[in-house]
Amino acid sequence: MPEFQTPDGISIYYEEAGSGAPIVFVHEFGGDYRSWHLQVAELSRSFRCIAYSARGFLPSAVPQDRSQYGQSYSTSDLLALMDHLGLDQAHVVGTSMGSFTSLDFALNHPDRTTSVTLVGNSSGPRDDAERTRYRQDWVSHEAKLREECGGNGAVAVLEEDPAYQSFQQNDPKNWAIYAENLRGQPPEGAVHVLSTVHWNRRSLFEDQARLKTFEKPVLLVTGNEDYYLVGETNAFLQDTLPDAVWHRLPGTGHLVNIERAAEFNRLLAEFAGEPE
Repeated sequence: MPEFQTPDGISIYYEEAGSGAPIVFVHEFGGDYRSWHLQVAELSRSFRCIAYSARGFLPSAVPQDRSQYGQSYSTSDLLALMDHLGLDQAHVVGTSMGSFTSLDFALNHPDRTTSVTLVGNSSGPRDDAERTRYRQDWVSHEAKLREECGGNGAVAVLEEDPAYQSFQQNDPKNWAIYAENLRGQPPEGAVHVLSTVHWNRRSLFEDQARLKTFEKPVLLVTGNEDYYLVGETNAFLQDTLPDAVWHRLPGTGHLVNIERAAEFNRLLAEFAGEPE
């Protein structure tokens, strides 16, 4: 089983396929390395595709100590993966939670970043009122369900989430696969991620100075049926980043790379410079 040890001793599982310019895929909260199977299957014909499960998500290790989670660990794990694979640079592609990690990595390690693709990226809360809403309506609610019901509780939350309705309605087959994968994840890791990475998420609007100086190309991809803050965040990023292009897909929710895989793959291949 391909895995490596992070500097703090956590085993991280990854898979890779294909050859060429490397693309590293960083998954969302509800997923794992399998969230990118529709991208790896297609894009590995032209690129070296690497997907991994973040700490807390099988088959990577699930630390029981909450102090071993947080955004700094998520970002450093991505760096450790690239170091392990001997990648000087890579196209970094993330969705949702993974997009926040991808952007944080790129801002901290621009020399290791060829380009960044952010799917459904959302800023953290901008003020106390928004932080209260963010924590009460999303984080604490999901944490409670996971603690009480495990993966089944998490699936129930997403089934009711407006940002996931188009996925369920338009692609029930892939939704069933996604839900089954989520049911197999342990609640402990998810709760720790929610109570650290999500609970303490900073506002990207406060990162304006650094964003203005980031000169690598950035691809922004969102669905128009995603959370309200996703649209606001990506409008801000498009206006702030020196080299960013934003694609908004109609009739699509949070997981654009799964809901609209063919269109997303085309956008990413063109952006990353697919060989002729």
